[in-house]
Amino acid sequence: MKARIITENKAEEEMEKSGVDKAGIKIMLSKSIFRIVKLHDIRNAIANILKQEMLSLGGEVAVNKGCVNCTVEKSDVIIMGTLKQFQGLAKKMHPQVSESKEIAKQIENIIKEF
Repeated sequence: MKARIITENKAEEEMEKSGVDKAGIKIMLSKSIFRIVKLHDIRNAIANILKQEMLSLGGEVAVNKGCVNCTVEKSDVIIMGTLKQFQGLAKKMHPQVSESKEIAKQIENIIKEF
């Protein structure tokens, strides 16, 4: 038995080499790409919503400690997750308030860069 790290840019190739079904590769590929995105000056309520929604998808969001008790008005937000989780987050943020829709659009634009 041998173990090695595979970088995300090689994930598809390595799955193909391993004989993974093409349909399975398509489904799993978005789960193999992990990114960290920073949003600046997000209102505390929206930062808390982002955190809750991303946690529900299995990702993570780091916010200023004052967001929880609203002792800060705004926070930078660091979102951590897979491409699939970011896609889910954008989808969940669309029906929210206008600020959330703008964040959803920004996330969708960032996803395109992935």
